[in-house]
Amino acid sequence: MINIGICDDDNDMIQALKNAISSYSKSHAIEFDVHSFQSGEKLLDSKLDFDLLFLDIEMGGMDGLKTAQLYRQIDRRARIVYVTNHSELALQSYAVHPFDFVVKPFEKSRIFTVLDELTKYLSENADKDTVIQLKGEDGPLLLNLKNIYVFEYTGNRRITVYTKSEQYPIKGSLSDVLSIINSESFVSPHKSFIVNMEHIDKLNNFTLYTTNGIEVPIAQKKLKEFHNEFSRFIKNYIRQG
Repeated sequence: MINIGICDDDNDMIQALKNAISSYSKSHAIEFDVHSFQSGEKLLDSKLDFDLLFLDIEMGGMDGLKTAQLYRQIDRRARIVYVTNHSELALQSYAVHPFDFVVKPFEKSRIFTVLDELTKYLSENADKDTVIQLKGEDGPLLLNLKNIYVFEYTGNRRITVYTKSEQYPIKGSLSDVLSIINSESFVSPHKSFIVNMEHIDKLNNFTLYTTNGIEVPIAQKKLKEFHNEFSRFIKNYIRQG
């Protein structure tokens, strides 16, 4: 899942962006989670993180450039696309590190170009920001690997994927998942679970707890192997830090 935010005080413009994103989603089989806000204040109050943020420069109340400066304190990784009626204002936007800018009115193809660049960027930066495609219940599901906390096998080739605050049902086996993620940050402490060690908060006998409170059992026969893997991960994590 790729998260996109839209912040614009013009509801028609929000709808136009949503329609373009929806068309791109259908034609490219990529799933987007889109949130919209009609003021910079509402965006900041949401405290949500986005992979891409369409931000109107000229809004009533707090303008887009001020909103961007404050939003960067919440989320430094989001790629911001400034939307404006006046191309000369785009030059001012470079002070807050834009990903792109779009001049109103725009054609759907212009938004497609932005989304092409986003998916290309995510792919080229796979080592830093890996996005994987899973078999969702309703079609392909794209998730950022670093945002995944736990995979839980629930039977009948069904798996629940847990992120910080969401759950997503997917199809397949845990061995399928392991072959897709191909990451040393993930470990299987139990036949029904895969855990991202970056999000482990504490261990207690045969149970581990993630930072968002998920309890995961550790199988007795896997206990030694799990502790070895976790110790290796911690050493490498400290070394890289």
